[in-house]
Amino acid sequence: MINLIFDIDDTAYDQLKPFEEAFKTVFGTANQLKIESLYIKSRFYSDEVYHRVVRGEMPKAEMHVYRITQALADFDYQITKKEAENFQIAYEQNQRKIELSPGIKEILTWAKKNHITMGIITNGPKEHQQHKINDLQINDWIPVANTFISGKVGIEKPDKQIFELVAKQIGIDVAKTYYIGDSFENDVIGSKNAGWHSIWLNRRGHLEPEDAAYLPDHCVENEQELFALLQEIF
Repeated sequence: MINLIFDIDDTAYDQLKPFEEAFKTVFGTANQLKIESLYIKSRFYSDEVYHRVVRGEMPKAEMHVYRITQALADFDYQITKKEAENFQIAYEQNQRKIELSPGIKEILTWAKKNHITMGIITNGPKEHQQHKINDLQINDWIPVANTFISGKVGIEKPDKQIFELVAKQIGIDVAKTYYIGDSFENDVIGSKNAGWHSIWLNRRGHLEPEDAAYLPDHCVENEQELFALLQEIF
């Protein structure tokens, strides 16, 4: 029997949707920016400084301003600090309206019906990520005891220790465990380094890093491909 452990952001739900709604609220739709490209840039700058936030070297609010300001600057679009702060407020408000994507809900229902052990590993502050888990109602399928937030356990992906902690706590065989996530560095490299199988849910069409220490066992572009793959593995 296989085990399935999921990431949350941009895996269990489409993170582009609350980002796009926040952008429309604060900046309107008059400009010609491609929102998905802007979102990808924003995630790049967020990942760039996230470790500084975790170490207490940068306030979280400063990181929020930095990532959207830098992302927009790459498209020659300048904003004020106040506009960046307003965007973050709107973004957080829209994140409280998130829902499981229909495809992921179908996968969770199938997995539960087939008695597949499931869990969650997500990076982020304890309360912020817990709000997302609650809003997604994902514990209707995955037990609370199998939910691990980096801000709560004190270890963050891609550190293999968080994967080892989860395997020990849940009591799963890593040789039969598949981690499903959208981030190559955090999810693919992290899980592979811990000896797990990795499924890269590559919604945004990212390229594999040329010098990657590990490669995913499988790469899918959407939930339909993911479901077909999981059924085949099962």
